[in-house]
Amino acid sequence: MRHSLFVRIASLALGILAITMLAAALLTAQLIRVEQREDLDEVLRREVTALALGLPDQLAEASGADGVADAAEVDVAVQRYLALHPGSQQHLTVVTLGSRTLSTQDGPPELVELSRSDALPRGTVGRLLTVGSSAGPLRVLSADVVSQGQAIAQVSVFGPLGPSLDSARQAFARIALASAIGLVLGGVVLLVALRRALRPVHELASAARSVDLRDLSSRVPEPEGRDEVSAMAGEFNRMLDRIRDDEDKRKQLLAAISHELRTPLAVARGHLELLETLGPEEGQTAADTAAIARRELDRLSRIVDDLTALNSGSDRADVEIGPVFAPDVIDALRDRVAGLGYTDVEILDAPPVVALGDEDRLTQALLALVVNARTHTPPGTPVSVQTESVDGHVAFRVSDTGPGLAPDVAERAFEPFVTTKNLGPSRTSGLGLSVVKAITEAQSGSVTLASGAGGTTIDVALPLDD
Repeated sequence: MRHSLFVRIASLALGILAITMLAAALLTAQLIRVEQREDLDEVLRREVTALALGLPDQLAEASGADGVADAAEVDVAVQRYLALHPGSQQHLTVVTLGSRTLSTQDGPPELVELSRSDALPRGTVGRLLTVGSSAGPLRVLSADVVSQGQAIAQVSVFGPLGPSLDSARQAFARIALASAIGLVLGGVVLLVALRRALRPVHELASAARSVDLRDLSSRVPEPEGRDEVSAMAGEFNRMLDRIRDDEDKRKQLLAAISHELRTPLAVARGHLELLETLGPEEGQTAADTAAIARRELDRLSRIVDDLTALNSGSDRADVEIGPVFAPDVIDALRDRVAGLGYTDVEILDAPPVVALGDEDRLTQALLALVVNARTHTPPGTPVSVQTESVDGHVAFRVSDTGPGLAPDVAERAFEPFVTTKNLGPSRTSGLGLSVVKAITEAQSGSVTLASGAGGTTIDVALPLDD
């Protein structure tokens, strides 16, 4: 079962927060325990030092005339010192004189009870240790009492660790309770903030689900700020823009393919229908008509190549450069225009000059210009094709007397998909002139357009073959 991003992030965040608070409580309790143990150790060291320094003075006072204290005098001196230095709630002092043990009357109750029952554990001289007992863990520091170069007694100072452990446990309980309350309150704030932060993600998912190639207008609100969610929303919107643009290009390309393939299909079909109904025209054989149809089918293949090149960003069409006899181009153009059944199209004879180019491609470009002129002018508008040699070039001029192009359209006429007919059954793809431009420039030629109220003229110029 899949869990939502909100649940996963919230669970992870709350888990980390709970672990952090628990670790903080444990660390605080440990610090309290260590600090209190260090305080206890300091008390033990201080008491041992005081006894080691103070007991010899008491022994000197209790000594006889010879200056040497016997066992009874040592006992009196120890009792006098312990009376002057009683224990406390933190420690109990014990002095061992041979087989006899003396201790302070005051001290932690549990240690006093152990002392009376002679159940206090032994320590190690000069070492501060933690030892176990029936009253819990104890800290003990032992040292020898030296008088006149001889050890006359051993002193041990005991302190219980139970209070520090109790303080640590109480601190942990309080901190844990405070952490639990903080976790609840912080969790509520976290969930609210997280839900608000992830709202753009939910909106992005909703927009992604609603995306339809037929309608790419949906967009994700982009939150303010520069965080990752805002960046993701912005990138998603830009992705939708790119998809929309690509989809528009795809539709335009499909329309262009339909438009560009329709002309050679119509030419081939027209000649085949004439052959079927009337037989070959005068001066032609069935083979001639079939050859025209075959050439148009070849043109179909090359048009597909042109469209593919334009779609992939190429602005150069494949051509085979060689000598081109201008009258042959005009004859081929007449054959193809005849197959379309156009009227009011005048194709004048060309001068006997030779240009450098690709005859079939040049004919394709001129036919596209004739079709474009007939498509974008009112019915019955005269269209003419004439050829002239000027300035080292052969210029093929296609003119009409239509209403002309708007200035903004004329400036972009050779760009792909620019057309004056976007709607209706006679709509066009706007790809014809861009293909003409690509074909002409591939032959090292040039194409120019002049349009006004008196009509439109397009010149296709190729260099002469010297």
